[in-house]
Amino acid sequence: MRRRNELTLLPKLPLLITESADEFDALRDAFEREIKPRGIIEQMYVHDVSAIVWEILRLRRCKVVIINSAFRSALEDLLVQLLKGPGQYDNEVEDEAEALAHAWFTDQEAKKQVSETLSRFDLDESAIEAEAIRRSSSDLELLDRMLTSLETRRNKAFGCVAEYRASLAHQLRESSDRIIAGKGVLRLEDPTSNRPTAA
Repeated sequence: MRRRNELTLLPKLPLLITESADEFDALRDAFEREIKPRGIIEQMYVHDVSAIVWEILRLRRCKVVIINSAFRSALEDLLVQLLKGPGQYDNEVEDEAEALAHAWFTDQEAKKQVSETLSRFDLDESAIEAEAIRRSSSDLELLDRMLTSLETRRNKAFGCVAEYRASLAHQLRESSDRIIAGKGVLRLEDPTSNRPTAA
């Protein structure tokens, strides 16, 4: 079955290869039920809003992934700081921290060891989160700026729908008033008046 955007003038779905066309359609359907577009112009606004909201959701997911991706290196750096004792060589501690940080994701014993190490310094796993966020801060700041821009565009698109409808309603009222007043109404000529006279 062909998708809706193939049947209209709307642009292609703004999807990454990992994203679902069905989920995008469900989002657009939800906006269509809410906005109830009338005509191609409002359909275009609905499509634009759907694409913008889809991108907002994508960037919000990315923020979480960026932080999660920084967890291992954040934990490794924390462990280097916490495990290093007096007179101990950096490479010894770094090797231990790297192995422990790697195992932390899958090994319960490693999780327990990390938890004990953190607790000796009055820390818990939130210290790993904080370090991961700190390491990702420049990327997160960029995403926040992008999100702010998208949210502004979304709000403008909603405003455009409202303005378009208000303008259309105004035009329809004026046309209706002219018709009621008998102005500007097309009159059909008497078809007999245009018949050629017999020679």
